[in-house]
Amino acid sequence: MFRLIYISTASDDITKQDLEDIVSVAIDHNAQKAITGLLLHNGLNFMQVLEGDKAEIEPLYARIVKDARHVSVSTVMTETADTRIFEPWAMLFKTLPADSPAQDARIDMADVLALEMPAHVRKIITNFDSLQG
Repeated sequence: MFRLIYISTASDDITKQDLEDIVSVAIDHNAQKAITGLLLHNGLNFMQVLEGDKAEIEPLYARIVKDARHVSVSTVMTETADTRIFEPWAMLFKTLPADSPAQDARIDMADVLALEMPAHVRKIITNFDSLQG
């Protein structure tokens, strides 16, 4: 199993509808490709964790990098792993605004941090969550 984490900066003109579309498409696509993960949005930046087969993650990430809804996409970490952190979720989503889209995919950070995960992944997620957008 392969894990990739990246961060990026949301485009200036990103809308709530864009966020809803991102989460909706991710859930549908990822479920078909056995990809799991987490997407955090702090109002300015994104951080995403993708888990699955490397042959599925790499082309997905190539498309993500080209998406005009964000800029300055930077890979934070790639690794092989024995287990998934976010199974069985195709994409969990957290954003700061209380009226965030895709309510069925939303998760509280306490729930995310309660998941079993390697310390280095937990540190990346915790550090990102502490940023204010």
